[in-house]
Amino acid sequence: MLSQQLNYARSAGWNSTRLISLFIVCFGILQIQIAKARNSILQESLASIQSKALAGDIHYQGALAIFHKFGEKGLAIDLIEAERWAKLAAQKRGSLGLCTLAALELEQGNSERGRFLYDEAYLHSNLRSVVKHQDPIALFCMGMIEIDNPPRNFAKGIRQLSKSAEMGFATAQATLGMIYFSGIGVKKNPELAIKWCSRAARDKLPLGMFYLGMAYSIGDGVAQNDDYALRWIRAAADRQLTMAQLTLGMKLATGDGTEKNLELAVEWLRKAASQGKSSEAKLQLRRYENQLFRMRNPPAAYVPDEQEKSAIQIAEGQILKQDPSRGKRFELPPIEDHQAIPTSPSSQSHSPTKVIDLTKDALKDAAYKGDLFATKKLGLKHYSDKDYKEAKKWFEIAAIKKEPEAMRYLGILYFMGQGVELDYEMATQWFDKAVRAGDLESTRYLRVVTQFKN
Repeated sequence: MLSQQLNYARSAGWNSTRLISLFIVCFGILQIQIAKARNSILQESLASIQSKALAGDIHYQGALAIFHKFGEKGLAIDLIEAERWAKLAAQKRGSLGLCTLAALELEQGNSERGRFLYDEAYLHSNLRSVVKHQDPIALFCMGMIEIDNPPRNFAKGIRQLSKSAEMGFATAQATLGMIYFSGIGVKKNPELAIKWCSRAARDKLPLGMFYLGMAYSIGDGVAQNDDYALRWIRAAADRQLTMAQLTLGMKLATGDGTEKNLELAVEWLRKAASQGKSSEAKLQLRRYENQLFRMRNPPAAYVPDEQEKSAIQIAEGQILKQDPSRGKRFELPPIEDHQAIPTSPSSQSHSPTKVIDLTKDALKDAAYKGDLFATKKLGLKHYSDKDYKEAKKWFEIAAIKKEPEAMRYLGILYFMGQGVELDYEMATQWFDKAVRAGDLESTRYLRVVTQFKN
């Protein structure tokens, strides 16, 4: 159409000045038509977008990358596909592809690389010209550049995001909701947060679902409702949003707003950790996998040398204690793990005092006098009170004298990172020493810690 108009003008005898003016007008009309076509990408079907991306359109390739990254158009989040399409677009300096790669690098902690790619998109692609024509996806990208790429300009970035959100781009809506929900760079506004997250959630965008679920979970901008919270968070987790999977796993592990279910919690934490970008998910997975292992494999009852009852008597007492048919006919006295703690090495023949009756001060007095059993028991009491540093001190004193259970607990401290830096090598060394000292329970821990090291 542009060439036809120019040919008509030439035949009518227009001079060069008038021809140039006509060309500028026609070019402007063409750009507006292109912008309108691009604006309509939000109304296009996913099949149409994929078809144009496969045909080599860099704008559609970049848009498809963003759709995969955030779960637009009914897609589940797929960072591998997002990166693949982004690279195809970026090879031809496609602005949306460059911005998607920048965001992925920033999320992986590669800030220098991410900022470089944002600069490339801003300086050496068509991003600014596409933004001028009010493309909603380009507006979103420009908003994120203003917010994430120094020098930051939150006010300008939020204006760009707001334009994109008003045009119906769900990712911009959810991001804007997140900003108002958390108060990052702007005054916290629960009402606006709910407004934008609700719009994104209606379009089934995982990020919008998640933030709406969190609003219900803590009662921010809406009435607190655990049922609604779990439904929205679960919906986002099903669509592969890592932070939703991590949050759901933690809620199930701790019983926060739902029935505690450690096995299901570990499943969700494993899904979150498998995506590879959440160190918190990996940490919590190790923590609750270990708890689940201990729950499924309860430790053997430890019988110290000081125990006076025979193994048959102890077993009989435990079995009868667990027998539901006994009702309230009679109650056996509790079987103590440990018996007497002598006050000095020469008092072994004295009548025993039950450990349960001894205070920490009494145990400490006995430990200072060289009693090995009191030393270990003091460590166990501190461990039970979650005073891990003090527990470690007494376990180490007992371990010097080759006390096997103390060695095992030192291994557990290093394995769990309790009161010390998490250290699988140190945990292995202590478990191995405990096994050599005769603590069979430590063989289980050795198998587990070996799996974590590999």
